[in-house]
Amino acid sequence: MKIESIEISVFELPMYPAVTSVVEFGSPPGTRWKQAFPSGGDVPVQVIKVVTDEGLDGVCTVGDWRYTELNWQQIATLRELAVGEDPLDRDRLWSKLSAASRFLNPVWWGGFDNCLWDIAGKTSGLPVAELLGGTRKSATAYYNTAGSTVDELIRDGEKGLAAGFTTLKDHLAFSFKQNIRAFESFRNAFGSDVGLMHDAVLASYNFDEALQVGKALESTDFIWFEEPIDDRLHKQNKKLCELLEIPIAGAETLMHDPTLGELWLRSGAVDVLRVHARHGVTALQRLAHTASELCANVEPNAYGPLFGLVHAHVACGIENVDWFETAPPPNGASMGEAIGLLNPVVPSGGSVTYPDVAGWGAEWDWKRFEKERVAVL
Repeated sequence: MKIESIEISVFELPMYPAVTSVVEFGSPPGTRWKQAFPSGGDVPVQVIKVVTDEGLDGVCTVGDWRYTELNWQQIATLRELAVGEDPLDRDRLWSKLSAASRFLNPVWWGGFDNCLWDIAGKTSGLPVAELLGGTRKSATAYYNTAGSTVDELIRDGEKGLAAGFTTLKDHLAFSFKQNIRAFESFRNAFGSDVGLMHDAVLASYNFDEALQVGKALESTDFIWFEEPIDDRLHKQNKKLCELLEIPIAGAETLMHDPTLGELWLRSGAVDVLRVHARHGVTALQRLAHTASELCANVEPNAYGPLFGLVHAHVACGIENVDWFETAPPPNGASMGEAIGLLNPVVPSGGSVTYPDVAGWGAEWDWKRFEKERVAVL
């Protein structure tokens, strides 16, 4: 089997937020910054199709719905290096593309790699989840709470519990002292049987604050402490892992470079490695193998490629993945439907599963797909 062509379809989908801004705090002003999200809007979303000479095509979104697009140079390089190659020889293609990527972002070809997994599944007649290990038929999903006050977050968490979720994750953006009080409010409101996680991406803690927050999370029995400080502060992250019993989930902003993720994991700067299949399931699988050697987990971030389908396969296929993250985007399924995907992932009863058919199992309304796209590259 040989790769005949590679096609990129471009769509425009509404995304909140379309723009990332920052606000300053601390004394003097400008010494510390927090992310802010002022507006939404339409953004380009790319779908890649790898066509073979045996009539088996691999299809996947280039990324999820954000962050990842292929530019003209990457598309031209991909066609130059991949057309004519065997799509089932993923390791050869990975090595070949890596060799050509000195001045490109690491694993920029993740969407292409995911198409190869789709072809492999269709060739073998197996869902990708089974190619990855077939650990479980369904995976536990956790619910990201939304709200600008503690009371709003609690009310939204109750909505998640009513929908069947058993684990909630916050993204508190208050001061570290306010956040510590909020943890106690959450535990009192939800009780001891509900799993709780804290994602500090919007909190901008310094090391001393993160240490105090971590101790508070331990006393309120949280599952993990995510991105407590900047991922690139290697020594400080390692020290937090040494001083805290609660697992530190991190390296999310380094997911584009699997080598750095492995380094952080092996050096003890993170307990739970955040990963994303937009950088390729091959990279994710390799990191999962490394983590398994260390008795650690890798955990996919966000809904993932193909509007949840890819991360559903990953969460069900790989043994040392425990969770499926339901957002962002909160409307991931409807965004997929808007471009013709008939079976995006919709959590049910707090869990997700994968289509029990070959490959990713994506079902498309190709007429709608062609009607909605705004360009073909």
